[in-house]
Amino acid sequence: RLPGDIELVLFDMAGTTVDDLVNGEPLVIAAFRAAFLAHDGSQVALEQANEVRGYEKREALRRLLCAVRSIDASEVDQAEVDKLFGIFREELDKLTACMDTEVAGTSAAFGALRSRGVKVCVGSGFPEHVVQNIVANMGWAVDGAFSSEALGAGRPDPIMVNAAMSHCGVTDPRRVVKVGDTVVDIEEGRNAGVHTVAVLTGTQGREKLEAARPDFVVPSV
Repeated sequence: RLPGDIELVLFDMAGTTVDDLVNGEPLVIAAFRAAFLAHDGSQVALEQANEVRGYEKREALRRLLCAVRSIDASEVDQAEVDKLFGIFREELDKLTACMDTEVAGTSAAFGALRSRGVKVCVGSGFPEHVVQNIVANMGWAVDGAFSSEALGAGRPDPIMVNAAMSHCGVTDPRRVVKVGDTVVDIEEGRNAGVHTVAVLTGTQGREKLEAARPDFVVPSV
C-alpha cells in the first residue's frame, strides 16, 4: 500500500487520464503516423510507434526514423528531425482540438485526492499549448499542468516531477506518486525517487510495464 502521508500525485495524460483514441488508435500514434506520411510517405507500423510512446517527442521521432529506415542513431539528421517535429505538431493540433473525453473515473480520482489535501498535477510530453488546451477541454480542477517539452527535458528525465514538487511546495519525494501508462512514466518516477503506479489503460501491456518495476500496477486511475 502507498503510505498515508502522500502530498502530491502527478498523473500522465494520454492513455492515463485522457481517453486519446482517434479512429481506434491512440492520439500520439496517429500523429506520428500522419507526420511521417506527410513528410515522405513513410508508413510507420503501430508496433514501432507504440515502442516510443512516452518519450520527448523529438526523441521519439528520432527513434522512429531509425526504426523505419533501419539506420543507426548517428545517421539521423537533426534538421530532418526538426522538420518532422513541425509536421507532427501540426497533426497533433488538428487531432487534439476537440479532445474532451477523460479516462473513466479521472475527475472522481482527482476530486477524492484533493478533498484529502493531496495536490494533483498532470504532465505530458505534448507541447505546452496542447497540455493547457486538453486540461481546459476536460474542465479539470488541478494544481498544476506541465509539458516536458516546455521544461526542456523529456521523460525518463524527472524534470516534470521536480517541477510539480517545486510548484506545490513538496520537498520529500517519498510523499509523491507518479502515475502513468508507459515504461518511461515509471522510469521518470524512479529517477525522481518517488512512488510509481502503472495503469493498464494505455497500449503497453502488463508484462512490459511490470518489467520496469513500478511499485504498483492497477487497471486504471
